[in-house]
Amino acid sequence: MEKKLIGKPIASVINKINKDLVQEHELSPKMVLIQVGEDPASSYYVQSIIKTAAKLGCEAELLTLAADAGQEELLGTIYMANQNPDIHGIMVQKPLPKGFEEHIINEKIDPMKDIDALNPVNLGLMLMENERFVPCTPAAVYYLMRYYGIDPAGKNLVILGRSNVVGKPLANMLLWKRAFANATVTVCHSRTKNIEEICQNADILISAIGIAHFVKEEMIKEKAIIIDVGINKIKDASGEDIFVGDVDFEACYDKALALTPVPGGIGRITTAVLYSHLVQSALFARNINKNVDELINIKLSENHEK
Repeated sequence: MEKKLIGKPIASVINKINKDLVQEHELSPKMVLIQVGEDPASSYYVQSIIKTAAKLGCEAELLTLAADAGQEELLGTIYMANQNPDIHGIMVQKPLPKGFEEHIINEKIDPMKDIDALNPVNLGLMLMENERFVPCTPAAVYYLMRYYGIDPAGKNLVILGRSNVVGKPLANMLLWKRAFANATVTVCHSRTKNIEEICQNADILISAIGIAHFVKEEMIKEKAIIIDVGINKIKDASGEDIFVGDVDFEACYDKALALTPVPGGIGRITTAVLYSHLVQSALFARNINKNVDELINIKLSENHEK
């Protein structure tokens, strides 16, 4: 296994499948990204999504609502996108400003266009292991593990963070009774006691806590595998803005068996997964019986079997 678990080769595999399906079936997949205000980390992710669209034969339209836009304005925008047959995917970028009821917003996105998989219908299907879409970042972690042959079955796997976007769905996915799951999962959060001790027992540590360089060398087990989902904006020594992960990469590098960089790790895969969901939605709309997730898993498994 490589020491540095970079995301580019996995994203390339997924994007090739996406592009091939678009061309083969003459699809015109279109997503609408809805952002309220301008959170720096969210804007970074949104721009990476938009840059990818044209390369795959897809379209991504950004609708930016003012920071002081109300919930009703956002719900109206979602309603219009739900009714438009030319739109196959809807994504509301998080975090939302205070005062928005995320559970109501998630419920209003058409489950067949819910490419970020936050509608309760899609989350319920995921829990039943009969998923249509799964949240993109947890899917990216799962695909990374398949590509590099990281089998969590029976291992102590710790997730830092319990968000509805990453921590909770990822924990449930890694409990699936299927290949590259079956883990023994512990989820840590702000109320967890002895968090360092728990992390030190992790064979695989996945951080999605949203705190720059939170995970230090003393928190990890010798030869642990570290997957960093965080992306945090900080200033470097010269005062320039940079993006870093939750893990102190340099400090943990020698002690870990393998770890993901930030940027260059999970983020790039997450964007590719979002487009795989968009392509799947476009296939659904045309009643074409192709399972994009199955195609991806076959290709990724070929890598670690070599």
